[in-house]
Amino acid sequence: MLRARRLEEVLLLVPKSKYDAVVARLSMEGLFHVEEPPREFPGSTSSKFKSLFSQASERVSKISSYFAALGLEPSPEPGLEIEVSDWGESFQAYVSRYAELDRFYEEGVSRLLGARARAQELEKLKLQLEPLKEIKVDLRSVMEGARLQLAVGIAPAGLLRDLEELAQSHGALLAAEGEREVLLAVAARSDRMRAIVTAMLKKGVTLVTIPKELPGSPAEAYALVSQELARLREEIEGLRKDLLSRSEELRYYYTYMSAYREIFKILASTHETRTTAIMRGYVDEGDVRRLEAALEEETGGAHGLLRLGVVKGESRVTKVSLPPWLKPFHNIVRLYGEPSPDEVIPTLFLAVTFPIAFALMFPDAGHGLLLVLFAYFYLRKRSPDWAFVISVLGFAAVAAGLLAGELFGPLPAELIHLPSFWKALGLKTPPLALPTYAIEHGLAELVEELLFRSISISLWAAAFMLSFGSLLGIVNSYLRGELEEAMAVKVPRFLFFFSVTSPFLFLFDARAAGGLLGEALLALGGESFAGRLLLLAIAGSLAWLLLGEAIVGALHGHSPLPGLAKGAVEAFEALLMALGNIPSFLRIMALSLAHASIMMALALIYKTLAGAGIFGIALGIAVYIIGNIIVTALEGILAFAQSLRLHFYEWFSKFYSGSGVPFTPISLPGVRVVVRGS
Repeated sequence: MLRARRLEEVLLLVPKSKYDAVVARLSMEGLFHVEEPPREFPGSTSSKFKSLFSQASERVSKISSYFAALGLEPSPEPGLEIEVSDWGESFQAYVSRYAELDRFYEEGVSRLLGARARAQELEKLKLQLEPLKEIKVDLRSVMEGARLQLAVGIAPAGLLRDLEELAQSHGALLAAEGEREVLLAVAARSDRMRAIVTAMLKKGVTLVTIPKELPGSPAEAYALVSQELARLREEIEGLRKDLLSRSEELRYYYTYMSAYREIFKILASTHETRTTAIMRGYVDEGDVRRLEAALEEETGGAHGLLRLGVVKGESRVTKVSLPPWLKPFHNIVRLYGEPSPDEVIPTLFLAVTFPIAFALMFPDAGHGLLLVLFAYFYLRKRSPDWAFVISVLGFAAVAAGLLAGELFGPLPAELIHLPSFWKALGLKTPPLALPTYAIEHGLAELVEELLFRSISISLWAAAFMLSFGSLLGIVNSYLRGELEEAMAVKVPRFLFFFSVTSPFLFLFDARAAGGLLGEALLALGGESFAGRLLLLAIAGSLAWLLLGEAIVGALHGHSPLPGLAKGAVEAFEALLMALGNIPSFLRIMALSLAHASIMMALALIYKTLAGAGIFGIALGIAVYIIGNIIVTALEGILAFAQSLRLHFYEWFSKFYSGSGVPFTPISLPGVRVVVRGS
């Protein structure tokens, strides 16, 4: 779970007479990751199948696009069987078998997509003509007049005054109707209309134009567009039903082409001598015996299996094995890159730290609940893994919101007596309360204390993440067998980050920690033992970083100067990281404070509107609800993005390369391959 599965690089040698049977067996076993050979051998026939591999891959992509057009996920049909005596001939036979189906879907999907595109155009046109649908006179003749022309458009009400001034400055007449969105009609001399239209477009006006193929009367044009749109919708539904009627055949076609793509992946990477076929790849260390048994069964012992050792060095193929509950979070790790075989997999740690960081930036129980509902009702069927991740983040936000005394902001929290609950426990404020909480509850004397508490939490997170990340860097160097690099760079880097951040880690008080750091760095240790010890640790770790590479080089008999130059770069980089990474974690405080401030503003807007009577109360409730929905969407995205940044740039950069290549064994799920004559 913390390390990739151990893979062995293997070389398979089988008689050419048994080669087809071995390929079929490997494709069905799903344990062999075939690797492109490092170079071509004389007599190689792999190029013979590269074209077929490309053809099969193109057909799989093409079939997938058919499924996508129908709103379906491509999935293999289990229980199918492929009979083969010659791989190329067999593939072409299946291509010929489904040629008519391919043409049927190619033509049908093309018509379906064309109809959908046309329907979208008509939808936009219908919306444009909607405000004019009652006008029965021919406007095109006026719009295209020789001396006098008319322009019609739609604009927000806030632009009306600017547009009136614009019309007046060009000697044009402007008529407007509407409240939120205003329907405009501008009449002007023909030689001035182009300049007026250009200026209107720059200000954000949407012009309404009637296409030449439609009548000049907006009422007639609107009626024709509505009729055509209704006809297109019926056509789209009919086309989709026709295409769905043969979806089972399409799944068969997809399954066969996917199977051949996998088989050709092996064949395209195989080299042949006059008597022997040679394949190179990777297999899980625990599956080597299973691979050997399969080869024994298919060749009767006439094979060679050369075990080239456990993957290490430059090989990047990685097999990650995680429990089901942890796999969804690995999608976040993969956004950065797949782990290499010789480094710690950070998924388990990220599954803990990511929700905590997200929740601290988004502390609201109500908004967290909305995220959970969004994941369950919208994402669950579309992307179960991301639905699980968003649900966990939502529940974390619920917990943080309860600890901060926030439930859809302060008003509903007061309604359910959430602040009273914490007071009943003997606390002046909730454990994660922000300065806005003190302002809302008339506790002005606590504003500064709550602000520094929030800063302390952010800097404690920085101390933990930077120290732990640097420690994992030492572990990764050990796993790679790079002990000299660990002693010269990774250990002093860890000591440096741990020393610089230890006051925040152990004191959990930004003011006290900042005072101790100031005493150590600005007063050269000051009078206290802690300050002197901290100065010694920071200076010692930087000196170690500066001299480490030079000492290693000298021990190997090399000039220390190149090592000294590398050490200077390492020390300078560590200083830059400390100066940049530690303050970066203050975004936790900044985002949580921004969130609480926005919710406090919404509460003030509601209270102001509620003072205007029943209508004001209703309007205030509507504004509060809409505001909460907008805040949940925008701040949820922002908190997720900033959590990614803290993990990818501030944390992963200390230990994680993400340069691995996923272990993807050849696999034909549910497909049996029978080789004739084997």
